[in-house]
Amino acid sequence: MKKVLVVEDEPSIAHLIAYNLEQAGYCVEIAEDGEQACARVESFVPDLVTLDLLLPLKSGWQVLEYIRRHPDARVRQMPIIAVSALASQRQQKELQHSGVYSCLSKPFSIAELCRLVHHQLSPALNKSRPAGYRAIG
Repeated sequence: MKKVLVVEDEPSIAHLIAYNLEQAGYCVEIAEDGEQACARVESFVPDLVTLDLLLPLKSGWQVLEYIRRHPDARVRQMPIIAVSALASQRQQKELQHSGVYSCLSKPFSIAELCRLVHHQLSPALNKSRPAGYRAIG
């Protein structure tokens, strides 16, 4: 079973995402702040992260940097889907350069998020291709 780490400080959004991903067959854990996210990356070792950019304690940007500089290649290369209310065009370009697969703007479609997760974690997906990026919303 594929594992997804949902990094979101708003409990209602975190639980909505987690519930829908669990219903789709994923094993899901939630991190409510940036420090928890970094710890869960180590203990849970997810296959994909959904990452809010505005988080307490450590920002989503700091979590992204932590993941992309991780000594373990599995962690460094894990797909990330950013979810944020305030991602500007400039920030979306920065996300793209950091290897973030997609950026969903809040409010977002839970169906679209689930589709993006499924697309990234599908066994049929050719993992040798370079990471793509799509700004949505």
